[in-house]
Amino acid sequence: MTSIRKVNVTCPECHTQGEFTVYKSINTKESPALKEKVRDGSLFQFVCPSCGAKTTVDYPFLYHQPEDHFMINYGKLEDGRKALEMLRGKGVALKDWAEEMEKTTRPYVLRAVDDRLAFREKLFIFDAGLDDRLVEIYKFMVLYQYAAAGKAQGGEKAYFYTDSKGHHRVQLVRGKETLGLADFSRKIYNEVHTQYAKKLHDIRKSDPVIDTNWAQNFLKSLAEI
Repeated sequence: MTSIRKVNVTCPECHTQGEFTVYKSINTKESPALKEKVRDGSLFQFVCPSCGAKTTVDYPFLYHQPEDHFMINYGKLEDGRKALEMLRGKGVALKDWAEEMEKTTRPYVLRAVDDRLAFREKLFIFDAGLDDRLVEIYKFMVLYQYAAAGKAQGGEKAYFYTDSKGHHRVQLVRGKETLGLADFSRKIYNEVHTQYAKKLHDIRKSDPVIDTNWAQNFLKSLAEI
């Protein structure tokens, strides 16, 4: 369910305090209007009642989109892992619901992230109907090729996103600097799917933390890097 609490936030510009709604959990089936507000970032934006300055408020939360069978915990990764493992049936209070989740013919995906860009990326991936594990392998290959070309300086990251025209793209960044943009090739994604999909575990039972490190470890386990 959607769970909220009210807090006071101090404007960094004029130091006026104002009330702000913090969401401990977000359920888009119960609160469909929040779906777009999460995606455009407005749900996390405090607008000063005095000067009108806008500030992003960062806090942990559980995002649940039941109509599309996925949950994303945003916050500390270890906290996210523990919360999501409870939903797999290891927590007594949620065991019955978790068992039903395991029975569904459509995979129910549980993920944990600690990076706001990574959270936004997961939404883009699932909205596009893609498997985030295959996308991470795809992105790891992009980073690997960038390093092989002698361009890497350390700290590079790749993010999948969908632009305003609905085109899927990959952004390569280092800190706040954008190093490059490229179209996300569905052909290459399908090739990754053909090569690796059968080697992956049931998505319902995979580690909730699926990121570049996961992709690297997965490929190492296959002795491919």
